[in-house]
Amino acid sequence: MLELFERARESGFDSAAVAALGLDPRAVDPVARLSRQLVRLMRLPRKPRQNAADVDEAIGLAALVAFPDRVAGRRRAGSPELLLSAGGAARLSSAGVVHNAMLLVAVDVEERSGARGSRDMESVVVRLASAVEPEWLAELFPERLRDERELVWNEPAGRVDEARRTRYDSLTVAEAVRPASPSAAAGRLLADAAIRRELRDFADGGALAGLRARVEILSRAFPERGVPLFGTEEIHSAVENACSGMRSLSQLREMSLGRILLGGMRPDSRRLLEEEAPERITLRGGRKVKVHYEPDRPPWVESRLQDFFGMSSTPTICGGRIGLTVRLLAPNMRPVQVTQDLAGFWKEHYPGLRRQLRRRYPRHAWPEDGASGKR
Repeated sequence: MLELFERARESGFDSAAVAALGLDPRAVDPVARLSRQLVRLMRLPRKPRQNAADVDEAIGLAALVAFPDRVAGRRRAGSPELLLSAGGAARLSSAGVVHNAMLLVAVDVEERSGARGSRDMESVVVRLASAVEPEWLAELFPERLRDERELVWNEPAGRVDEARRTRYDSLTVAEAVRPASPSAAAGRLLADAAIRRELRDFADGGALAGLRARVEILSRAFPERGVPLFGTEEIHSAVENACSGMRSLSQLREMSLGRILLGGMRPDSRRLLEEEAPERITLRGGRKVKVHYEPDRPPWVESRLQDFFGMSSTPTICGGRIGLTVRLLAPNMRPVQVTQDLAGFWKEHYPGLRRQLRRRYPRHAWPEDGASGKR
């Protein structure tokens, strides 16, 4: 536009010549008068030496000073999508000549009709723009710049990051992201992420449902002891304690959330849990088996059928108040019977099952009376 104006000046601003250049004589005339006025006021030489780079910078600075509230930034490099410092979004016209600059001034903006009053990216088009260098903002409008720090969750990396941003009005003109330093705020963000991920990043996250069921069974069996349950509030509090001073999920993989929860129980309640709702029980033959606790299901154990020989009744926990479901396994470790009545199993089902198992596994002992273990 400046080059066209200079060519118009060379023609003496002849109306026909100006129109032939594609310029509007009605717009060129006041610009020419203002140009002469500025040259006179600033006492500039009529034809000063002009370096092309200096001229470009001067034009850019002038556009920025003229429209400081129209600074815009690309969403990403090479994209025509713009974010405006005054808020909202716009699109850079394909006819524009600003192709690479990340910051620019929207000199001529068109709000297209039919957008129902919205100011979305498709309804606002920047037809004429001028590139802006970031340092110009600090030089000319330092009062409009502010630095911000924000902790953000980095999902791909599984950690809390610190984003440092420099904003010009509402537009982010510079941003740097790095891993956050340990802090209470970072710990809270990590805790929120761990809860959203259903606690599976803890070493024993998958076993938490079993621990809660175990405590609930104990509480029901001994209501007079006032055993506190592990509710949502208690679990979230334990997660926050675990995440204190931490900033990444990788740091949680060696931590036991169950140990933290148990550590918060009263000593008498924890002792009762270990004694009456143990993690393992010992069968008659001496084998120790794990007690499986699951929500809304009776607790259960499983082992080979031979390990239950000599047990005339179903094993129990909670001082005999809770009977266990027993999963009886063949020598190949596949279940052959599931029962909550071991005495009834020996009488009703074992004789027929014994005949099948003797034929299939003749090297194993199969006593006639499983309840006593006698041949």
